[in-house]
Amino acid sequence: MHADGCLESLKSYASQRLSLDCARWPGVLLFFAYSHSRKVNVGTTKLTRKEILAEDPVHEAMIRLVEFFQTNGKKIAIGAVIGALLAVGIYAGMQYLGQRQEKAQAQLARGMSFFHGQVAADATDDPFAKGPTPTFRDDSAKYKAAAKEFSAIASGFGSSQVSVIARYYLGLSQLQLGQKKEAVQNLENVAGNSRVRTVGYLAKRVLATEYMNSGNQKGAREILEGMIRDPQCDLPKEDLNVDLARILAAQGKRDEAIKVLRDASAQGPQFSLLKQRLSTELEKLQKVSTATPKP
Repeated sequence: MHADGCLESLKSYASQRLSLDCARWPGVLLFFAYSHSRKVNVGTTKLTRKEILAEDPVHEAMIRLVEFFQTNGKKIAIGAVIGALLAVGIYAGMQYLGQRQEKAQAQLARGMSFFHGQVAADATDDPFAKGPTPTFRDDSAKYKAAAKEFSAIASGFGSSQVSVIARYYLGLSQLQLGQKKEAVQNLENVAGNSRVRTVGYLAKRVLATEYMNSGNQKGAREILEGMIRDPQCDLPKEDLNVDLARILAAQGKRDEAIKVLRDASAQGPQFSLLKQRLSTELEKLQKVSTATPKP
């Protein structure tokens, strides 16, 4: 009877203070009734340790956590040491990689300074003897020194961005040294790499020029047409169209070359230095076409 009276009191209190609808929240009232009835029985029944733990789940969780640490303390300590060692190893690895990256960037800058260095007849073996700008006796010495720096980066830093850039300049240096086969291999490697997209397109353009100079006009045309159609290509399309027009003219397809230049001139801003180059190239082709009698 006492429990029933308490239940009625709880119902009245919940209705007045919380405006609960008994039909909508039966679980709340059942919880209050259950909790009160358990308290009533505690006074008349001696609970075991298991029942006490069941009465208080938070207390139970704390007790079990203490028992877990007492039982597994040694294992936990070893795990903490291992975790700390792993953290130190990861940090040291990141520091090492950062130092390697800085070294590669410094070496790349050195190679690029050699590539764009000066040539003087009175230059010494030390390229920096005359000042901060490297100076070499001839172009061959300049490009050999640059290729040495680029080759070390390309072979020692996998497929990282700095390695891709170094391989591109290595290909350019090899072209200047007459090492055509090695240069084409390196440039093709860069052209197929998407890690540094702009450098990849630059490599494709150099390849197109090399193909054209070596008589592979079909290969050069395919590369240029693909780059012109590619919306992701961020090289000036005007320059690419001029290169394509020259290839078509070399193949005897002057009408196609003129059409390429006219179509390119009709796109983008009307006045720019690049548009001026298109106009100049178009005038040259039109004059040649007019002067050449048709068979």
